[in-house]
Amino acid sequence: MASWNDGVSKQLAEYFEQIGEYGEFAIEAIQEQIDIETEKLVAQLESTTPRGPTLGLLNSLRKSKITVRHNWYGYSVEFEGENRKGVPYQKIANILNYGSSTIKGTRFINKAIRNLKDMDERIYERFQKKIK
Repeated sequence: MASWNDGVSKQLAEYFEQIGEYGEFAIEAIQEQIDIETEKLVAQLESTTPRGPTLGLLNSLRKSKITVRHNWYGYSVEFEGENRKGVPYQKIANILNYGSSTIKGTRFINKAIRNLKDMDERIYERFQKKIK
């Protein structure tokens, strides 16, 4: 019976070692794909953000890395600051996105975010390429 346990222990040790190697590949694949997806999101927002005469809304678009959370990888993409009347640019972007009783929404934020759909599949494809 001892030899059976030794074989199982050896197989488990090899399996866990292999998983450890794949873990690094998985983390790399996730981080790389998040970087790519974020760049695409920002590029689309830059090209589709409604432009006013001052370009204030477009110029307020910011991408910043999230660093305050432990074991977290990602970015914050938002319109920061206020216009000269004190209205937050994020509020202006939301109104232009969804619309109001007097303004028809363009859904430019929704369309950009929709492109993130199925990102998990793209991460998986990247992971598969790394482990081959």
